[in-house]
Amino acid sequence: MNATRQGIYVRMIAMAIAIMGFIHIAATFTPLINGGLEVLSVAKQQAMTYMSLMCGMLLIVCGLLVAMLHNKVKEHPFLHRPYMLIYGALSIDGILAVAFMPHNPFAWMVLILVGGLDILVTYSIYALSNH
Repeated sequence: MNATRQGIYVRMIAMAIAIMGFIHIAATFTPLINGGLEVLSVAKQQAMTYMSLMCGMLLIVCGLLVAMLHNKVKEHPFLHRPYMLIYGALSIDGILAVAFMPHNPFAWMVLILVGGLDILVTYSIYALSNH
């Protein structure tokens, strides 16, 4: 796979992850509108809403950072460590999404997208080390 095609795939998957973040944020408000969280105390409702919104923001921010920085990492070696930190955060989010919500298809979609992104990055690191 050439570098241009790989860069396109990485950006497409990263944007899909960011879109999943927007979906996550929109889905946060569905139980609030339908009254599905009424069984929780007000403090627990607020905590759950905050955690759900921050999880969605993590997907959005990390997805957009990967999409924007993918080509810059090759030009600027100092970005390697922060870039890998972003992949680590996404990987942990994908694994924990499935661990805590195994019956949620969106959790599995996030895990698959993040796994695909990890495979592409691992392949690119391996390809660069062999040249």
